[in-house]
Amino acid sequence: LLMSWVNNGNPKKSGGEINSLVHDVLRHPDFDVNELKGFDAGRANKQVDLDAQAAFPLLSNFKETSIEIEVPSGSQTVPPKKFAVPGLQYRSLVSVIKSAFEDPLSGHFHFAPFKLFHKLRNRVAAPIRVFSELYNSNAFITEHDHIQRHGKIHPDDRGCKREKVIAALMFWSDSTHLANFGTAKLWPIYMLFGNLSKYIRAKPSAGAEHHVAYIPSLPDSIQDEISKFHAKWSTQKGDIMTHCRRELMHAVWKYLLDDEFVHAYTYGIVIKCADGVERRVYPRLFTYSADYPEKVLLATIRDGGGCPCPRCLVPKSEVHLMGSARDMTARVKNIRKYLGSLVNTARRFIYKFAHGIGSKKIEDLLKETSSVPTLNAFIERLGSDFNLHQMLVVDFMHEFELGVWKNVFTHLIRLLYALPDGKDLVAELDRR
Repeated sequence: LLMSWVNNGNPKKSGGEINSLVHDVLRHPDFDVNELKGFDAGRANKQVDLDAQAAFPLLSNFKETSIEIEVPSGSQTVPPKKFAVPGLQYRSLVSVIKSAFEDPLSGHFHFAPFKLFHKLRNRVAAPIRVFSELYNSNAFITEHDHIQRHGKIHPDDRGCKREKVIAALMFWSDSTHLANFGTAKLWPIYMLFGNLSKYIRAKPSAGAEHHVAYIPSLPDSIQDEISKFHAKWSTQKGDIMTHCRRELMHAVWKYLLDDEFVHAYTYGIVIKCADGVERRVYPRLFTYSADYPEKVLLATIRDGGGCPCPRCLVPKSEVHLMGSARDMTARVKNIRKYLGSLVNTARRFIYKFAHGIGSKKIEDLLKETSSVPTLNAFIERLGSDFNLHQMLVVDFMHEFELGVWKNVFTHLIRLLYALPDGKDLVAELDRR
């Protein structure tokens, strides 16, 4: 019977798997053939999935929903249409913040920021300001002072005298391929707390890095659906799909920055911390670390456009001046600002008057600053005072270690190989 099953026409059964079936399953002392009565493989697989969720409670904390993006029709007589993108896995940001402040690890949180100085042995010299953590940065100190003076309290809790503190949020996301072959990938968003020292926060064993969402990809079917709907699909396919990817990123963030989070951002939330003290906690977004392709999505600017930086308006023609005094002055002088009125005008031309996303009408409005016709979720939800572009900090790994430094180091090794004793010199470099 066993060998008849082996040779039933399916060539994928290896000899090792057959031996494992016999010795590890059929002859296992705990195996009871009577337990297979009424067995169904599909039902058994579902039970395994449920057992896995029970073993890993983190998975059960995630919810799943679909995100809608609005796509223009390319025709003035046909209204825009909303398309659903399934598969957003997410956790409530407010619930994660509450859990973190209630966790024993919050005993290491710094609720009050401070300036750190190094005093030299030579007492004549002035102490040197040291920047080592988010909680001794000017940004944290300034925002902390602001909420002490101007932090709003909801009218229902007007008499609240609790200590006002900041939940210093630091986000990070990176689209990750799951295999060397194929297209399977994950796009996670992580949230960390700048109240916690980086020496604790960076330890994998600390559990201080919180998964908050997995961004879905546009399904393959959406191209078929849009091609039947958009009047100018054949000539504008590339622009439309790029626009959809931008819309998806900000639809996800608009969903994550929900009404509960905006209420907490405005009025604070009362949390009984691990030390037993109730505090009014105001979430604040300080940093978002991502590689360049994700930064341009978040900043709602063009990838490699005429002004390629997410933080300033230095033109591409002056990028070679990087590091010079002139460049440093230009970065400060030409700070990038979100041009909401121009974006809304461009969207009206696209969605109401059927102009192409890459048409001259849109280019005249947005090209000068490399802006794109996508409403930025952070500005939409947190207000025009939110400093979106300063949030997008330098990603040291992507922008230096895997970028500039990797290229320089690779070039140095090539130079060594080019010398007469190149192999020996590279071996000496390895030894050192």
